[in-house]
Amino acid sequence: MRSERVIRNLRPGTLDGSLSIAGVDCAGEGLRTSRNSVLVAPVLSRAAMDANVGKPCRFRYHVILHAPTAMFDHARDIPVTYLNKAQTYTITVVDSRPPVAPAQLVQYRTRIGIAFEELTHRSNPALCWQLWHDARGGSDAERRGSSPCAVELVALKGCGLETPDPTWHLESASFNQFCVSWTSSGVAHSAECRILVRFHFLSTDFTQSKGVKGVPVRLCAKTERILSPECPPEGETEAEICYCRVKVFRDHGAERKLANDVAHIQKSIDRVEKQIARADYGGALGKKQKRRSVARGPTPNDPTRSMSRSPSVSTPGDLYKVLYDLQQLFSSPLSVSVFSLPGDEQDDPDQLASITLGNHPPSSPDGMDVRGDTYHDGPTEDGLPGPPSRSPVQRPFSITPGKASAADPAPGANLFSVACFYVQIQKNRRSSAYYHAMYLAQRTIRDLALQLSKLARIDLRGIVRLVHVKRMGLSIIVDDDVIQHLPEGQDMIASFVEIPAVNRDMRCRPCFEVRLTY
Repeated sequence: MRSERVIRNLRPGTLDGSLSIAGVDCAGEGLRTSRNSVLVAPVLSRAAMDANVGKPCRFRYHVILHAPTAMFDHARDIPVTYLNKAQTYTITVVDSRPPVAPAQLVQYRTRIGIAFEELTHRSNPALCWQLWHDARGGSDAERRGSSPCAVELVALKGCGLETPDPTWHLESASFNQFCVSWTSSGVAHSAECRILVRFHFLSTDFTQSKGVKGVPVRLCAKTERILSPECPPEGETEAEICYCRVKVFRDHGAERKLANDVAHIQKSIDRVEKQIARADYGGALGKKQKRRSVARGPTPNDPTRSMSRSPSVSTPGDLYKVLYDLQQLFSSPLSVSVFSLPGDEQDDPDQLASITLGNHPPSSPDGMDVRGDTYHDGPTEDGLPGPPSRSPVQRPFSITPGKASAADPAPGANLFSVACFYVQIQKNRRSSAYYHAMYLAQRTIRDLALQLSKLARIDLRGIVRLVHVKRMGLSIIVDDDVIQHLPEGQDMIASFVEIPAVNRDMRCRPCFEVRLTY
C-alpha cells in the first residue's frame, strides 16, 4: 500500500544545533535518571545553544535546569518543562567567558526566582502569591515546620545529613526567590556552580477557579560577577536575566503528563494515517474531511495541543506533511532545559524579593472586624470563642433581602476564597428549596459562622455554637480543626435551632444552635 510505504520511509529528523552536555545529545531522548541523580548532574562541555531556535546562546552565563523538556514544535513553540513538586532538581550556572586571572578567586552572585508568564498574573503577582499561600503554601509550611517557601535552596546531603556546598554561600532568601554567591578558581579553567532546588507550589495554585489547567511560570536566573580590588573588571560585568518555562505538578505528575503527551500525539498520528488510507483507496477526500482539521484546535498553555495545530487539509500531500511533522515531535524534547529567554524587569529576582505575603484577617463586606465585635478572645465549652475583652461598637450586618448571593464576598472586599461548601438552610422548621454556595476566606469557625449568618439572614451574634450531628445522632462541637478537615465542595444541611439565652446580654436577640448534617 502506497501510504504504508511512505509512512515507513518517514524518519524523525534531528534538531539543528543540538545541545551537547557532557557528551549527551540533548536533541534525542530525555535523560533516564533516578531521582537521586541530581547530585551528579553533567556539566556543559561546550557553548550552549538556544533551546527555542537552535542558535548559539546569546548569554554569557549559561544556565541549565537538568530536567527534560516536553515535546514542542521547534519552529513555533517555546519549550515547557514539567516538574514534580518537592522533588530536587539541579541548576548549573557556567560563565562562558571567565576572566583570565589564574590563581585568583572569581566571585559571582546568582539569584533564582519564580515569575509569572500570563499577563493577568504579571499585572498583580502579589495577589497570585497570596492565593497560593492561603490555599497551599501556608499549610505546607506548617507541616514542614518552616516559613512559606515556593522555591527552596537545597543543601547537599552527606552521610544522611544536609551540609552546605563549600562552593556557594546563601546570601538572602524570600518565599519566591533566593540569592547565592559562589566562587571559581582560574586554575580549573571553568567557572561553574551547581545549585539544588525544590518547588513547593503547583501550577494550579494561582487561580480561584477549580478544575482548570495549570499555567506555566518562569523560572528566572540573574547572574553577575562580584568585583573586588584583587580581581579588576575584565570585559562585561553587567548582570544577565534569563528564564525557562516550567509547569509544576503533584508527585509523579510530570511523568504522567509526558506520557499523556505521547499518547495524544500517537492518536493524532493514527487519525492522519486513517485519512491517508481513505484518500488512497477512495480517491479525493470528501467534503466532510475537507472541512475537518486533522487535529483538534490548540488548548492554551498546552504544548501538545499547539503541536498538532494545522490548517485544513485538502490534499493527500498535505496529509503526508502533517504526518511527518507529528512524527518529528517524538524527537523534539531536549534532555535539559536551557534558560534561553531574556527576562525583563518583572523577571528580575531582585524585584521578586519585594513581593510580600499579607497576613491580614478577613473583614466582613460592610467593613466590620469580625474578630472584635462578634466573637470572643478565648474559647468556651461550646467550641466558640468567648466574649471580647473590649466593648466594640455594635453595627448590624447589611444584608439585601432576597439576594441569592448573600454569602459571596462583596465587590471591592479584599477576600480570598480558600474553600467552597454547599449549604441548605433550615430555620423555623422550614427548609430552603435550594443549596447555596458558601465561600470561606479562612477555614475557621469564625468565618463559617459569618457566612452561615448571612445565608440565614440573622444577627451573627445570635449564633451560640455550631454542632455537627452525625447520622447516628452523635453531636460533635465544631471548631477550627473540624473545618480544616472538611473536604472541598462538601454539601451539608444547616439547621438553626432557637435555644434559651445563656446570659442577660443575649436576651435581647434570638439565640441559635446551628446543627450541621453531612
